[in-house]
Amino acid sequence: MAIHRSRLTPVVLAVFALACATARPSDSDDVFSPGPRTGVPASQNPFLHADGARLADGNGNPVLLRGIAFGNLVWDNPASPRVFHHSEADYRMIRGLGMNAVRFYLNDGLFEDDGAPGVLKPSGFAWLDQNVAWAKANGIYLVLNLHVPPGGFQSNGGGDALWRVRENRRRFTALWRAIALRYAGEPTIAGYDLLNEPVAASSPSQWETLARTTVAAIREVDPRHAIFVERLNAVGAGTSVDWTEDQNGEMNFFLVDDTNVVYEFHFYKPFQFTHQRATWVPPLRGLETNYPGPFTDWDGRRKVGDRTYLEKELAPYFAFGARHGVPLFLGEFGVIRHGYEPGRNGVGWTSDVIDLATAHGVSFTYHAYHEWTFGLWANDGALPPGDLNQPLAELFARKLR
Repeated sequence: MAIHRSRLTPVVLAVFALACATARPSDSDDVFSPGPRTGVPASQNPFLHADGARLADGNGNPVLLRGIAFGNLVWDNPASPRVFHHSEADYRMIRGLGMNAVRFYLNDGLFEDDGAPGVLKPSGFAWLDQNVAWAKANGIYLVLNLHVPPGGFQSNGGGDALWRVRENRRRFTALWRAIALRYAGEPTIAGYDLLNEPVAASSPSQWETLARTTVAAIREVDPRHAIFVERLNAVGAGTSVDWTEDQNGEMNFFLVDDTNVVYEFHFYKPFQFTHQRATWVPPLRGLETNYPGPFTDWDGRRKVGDRTYLEKELAPYFAFGARHGVPLFLGEFGVIRHGYEPGRNGVGWTSDVIDLATAHGVSFTYHAYHEWTFGLWANDGALPPGDLNQPLAELFARKLR
């Protein structure tokens, strides 16, 4: 039965408060001892779930998630739901493009305030309930992604307060436990995507410990939903960050003791093409490149960005999934809007990535639906006419319908 509640129940509030007080992330960040593998066996799971190296529905039929991200303006650290970002019409549109999934970005500020940690905000859950209803009505799975956790956004080397402040890790685990408790009976939720692009402050073990602790907490209240665990993005903070892509011989992935985990990675190579003229990347602010075409990589070597290059760069990720027999999720890929200008061929890059992921049975969501820089719609919401990336929309319709 679907769970759509307009207010928080006393049970959810009580469990969240208890979890905030008892969640296990430790001061040392390296003492987690994995227990037995948890989760409902694939043959008994009525929800979307991991079944060996693939995803399957409750009848055992293979499912490939093919969709797009709703950014929900999470970088604004919202104190209230972003009701103007999208409506049910947007779910209808992406379904019309042949998509079946939305990676749904969340900011912990939607659910609690830093000044009142552990006090859940009913408005955040009510808004999420509304989106579950819209998604269900249009046959769309939601992958709930905590894009901005307590302690701050991770991707650019910030957010180290998640790792420095033990209370933030307690809040992280407690919030996921509360979300899982609320939606444990909701099949429209494809799964829980724990943390976007983790950048551990001092050691890879920090993310491994927090991920495993959080998976264990979720399983206390929800044995059926898939849990999406992203590879470590980097280690460090500020200007001292090690972005080495493969620090452990496993492309910075680590295995979790659970039978229903999806392993996530993101892909934006060559970065010089996908992020050309990006104002927040100083070396690329004036750069313009084409696909396929030559580019100078960060190591100073001249390379050619083409389908062969993409296949070579994606191969180690695909190999991890095949080696361990686990499903993969390409949670983000995309091209900045400048890459879709005439002659740049952003459509060709996107088409090739979709083809390669599909050939390897890898689910994917494009970044993003609304966004001035990367969006299918170059705006923050409300779908004004004239801002649609028409060639990209036509590509999706051609590939995914």
